[in-house]
Amino acid sequence: MNTTSALTSALDLTALRSRRPATASGNRVANSTARRIRRNRSSSANASKNLGRFPAVRVFAADAQQTPPNQGTWGDWNELVKPGQSATGRVVVTPSPTDPGNPLDWWKDAIVYQIFPDRFAPDPAGPPPGTSLDPWGSNPTIRSFQGGSIKGITANLDYIQSLGINTIYTTPVFLSTANHRYHPSDFMKVDPMLGGEDAFRELVDEVHKRGMRFVLDGVFNHTGRGHWAFTSLLDGQEQSPYKGWFLPKSFPVRAYDVERYHVNYECWWDLPDLPKLNFDNEGVVEHILDVGEWWVKEFNIDGWRLDYPIEIPNEFWKEYRRRVRAVNPGAVTVGELFGVRPDCVGEGNHFDSLMNYAFGTCSLGFVGCGFELRQDDAIGGEYQVIAVDAQGFKDNFGEVCAAYQKAHTESKGGLGGGSAHPSMLMNLFDSHDTARALWMLQGDTTALKMLLLMMACAPGPSMLYQGTEVGQTSANGLKGAGRDPANREAFPWHKKEDWDVDLLEHVKGVNHLRRDLYALRRGGLRWCEATRPSRAPDGSEAPVELNPEEGREECENLLVWERFFDSRDDGVDAVCLFHSSRVEGTGVMTVRTGFNPGETLVAAYTSLGVEGNYTVDAEGCVKISMPPQTAAVLTLPRDMHEK
Repeated sequence: MNTTSALTSALDLTALRSRRPATASGNRVANSTARRIRRNRSSSANASKNLGRFPAVRVFAADAQQTPPNQGTWGDWNELVKPGQSATGRVVVTPSPTDPGNPLDWWKDAIVYQIFPDRFAPDPAGPPPGTSLDPWGSNPTIRSFQGGSIKGITANLDYIQSLGINTIYTTPVFLSTANHRYHPSDFMKVDPMLGGEDAFRELVDEVHKRGMRFVLDGVFNHTGRGHWAFTSLLDGQEQSPYKGWFLPKSFPVRAYDVERYHVNYECWWDLPDLPKLNFDNEGVVEHILDVGEWWVKEFNIDGWRLDYPIEIPNEFWKEYRRRVRAVNPGAVTVGELFGVRPDCVGEGNHFDSLMNYAFGTCSLGFVGCGFELRQDDAIGGEYQVIAVDAQGFKDNFGEVCAAYQKAHTESKGGLGGGSAHPSMLMNLFDSHDTARALWMLQGDTTALKMLLLMMACAPGPSMLYQGTEVGQTSANGLKGAGRDPANREAFPWHKKEDWDVDLLEHVKGVNHLRRDLYALRRGGLRWCEATRPSRAPDGSEAPVELNPEEGREECENLLVWERFFDSRDDGVDAVCLFHSSRVEGTGVMTVRTGFNPGETLVAAYTSLGVEGNYTVDAEGCVKISMPPQTAAVLTLPRDMHEK
């Protein structure tokens, strides 16, 4: 089996993708920050050069309601429970137990739902008067609006929370001429088309009343052509007081009726509608710092997802985070950076978290192993997925985790210094910027279910893009194009009869599993040895003498890891098994665990065809057989988790 690296792109790629008056003290900070930025500009520039095998899920919160056949059940209390023991598997990530003294500790437990506001839900009261909108659910285009609103989100919080979500992240809500709002006209206004400031304040308040969090997307590398400072430049040209906020190459500046690559001002990816801001300008620095503070003060948001931050100097982002933290010490900053960047995340650096696209490339490659994955040209063509077997996943994802774990261990760690623990990275496999996973998997919902479970069982917050849970693939269907704008279709409230209800229940189950099983959120991660008697070419067991390694072999499509703690006092471990082959079962596998001899493991989650109870033998192993495309999460009986 080819174990070619799924991170060919991710590991090498370093980048892709208020006019309120400043106070005197704010000016001093901005001036100092701008000076540091200018000093570091050159170094920063150099750095940037079988379907249906998954039935309803049985989990802590839901097992009393769901009783599909062959599901694991919580067994009786086992009198042989002892303190945790070490397993022989290689530790990739260390445990990260709850830390009440860390105001950002909540982020490690986050289960995030990403919302694209124009396409999630319309205002129940109807669209703003006099607006021209495409019908809800019509084929999306780059420029079209379909009337999704902030009040539509608020009206559907019961639905969102029912998914097991505890954190909402929306793409920008700034005043903008674009449906995605990444072309801001004013960073300190909520687009009236979405409902304005009052609607946004109500949404965040309602989210908080439910014990949930809210993270907002900020795009500060550039503005839209309609931004008030840029329109001043277009009107006043060389006389504009804001000409230094941008990077004109000549005058007169022309922003309309001009072709890409023939623009006479710096713009993002040479797109005329996205003029770049000049972060050597003290007014720009102070304005964006002010924006970051204002949304936290004014609306009490819980953090920022920061779009395309690579072209803005690191010194700015350190000051941005400092200013935001001064308002709310628990406000998280999540950078959209590609590749493996432990130098950018953690208290000693400039973001608290990153979007962990590397998890997506590895996990999609594994669950889609054995058939051709559809490729996606989103994000500049750099989100590429390559099929890998279990060893390939361990090599590649292990390399990612090891980079962050090593930096964290060798630095001070924790609040006050150091690099971020891997459990701070936000895992995802698709978003508004990529084709949908189900499209890339050619409609294989069984593979998608395994992918969702893998994300729930991995260290770090998980992120679900709206519509994944009901089976959305592409506005063009499986045979058409999958990326923007087809991946930004309206949520199908108008087509509930088309929802994949089985998938929806699965999403609810795995999210509740992550919420209720502490090890999945806070345990370390180590690979588990899983072997079977060697097989002859015809599939039968081979004579032992034909295998010098005692007649044992691994199953190339069985991936097993354990979320573990150093002590049973810290938490109860969980063994996670994923078998991606679409054709063959594993046969009887011997899986080495960190549990004690004589303990009984029960299934917090199993697929159909996987037994639910296992006794740990004298060597710390359990024997388990996995049919094609199945998974299981094994742990101690319920009582042990309720101590």
